[in-house]
Amino acid sequence: MAINIKPSHKGLLHKSLGVPAGQKIPGAKLSKALHSSNPTLKKRAVFAENAKHWHHGGSLSSGEAKHHSAQKSRDKSALNYFK
Repeated sequence: MAINIKPSHKGLLHKSLGVPAGQKIPGAKLSKALHSSNPTLKKRAVFAENAKHWHHGGSLSSGEAKHHSAQKSRDKSALNYFK
């Protein structure tokens, strides 16, 4: 599942913290932004902190792919049952 960020909002946290695009935001800067008095900066920092823990981008591992395909087939069979 992809993270959907409005195109006009992409990179704004990097820009406001002075970190070049494509580089990771240092923990100290992110921590400082988390405790900022600016509510917009704080909201973006909280989102970035939460997004660290998500499995975003890239392809699924073989085990995850098997799980998802099995789930889809169960969902389809359940739909056919109720027709």
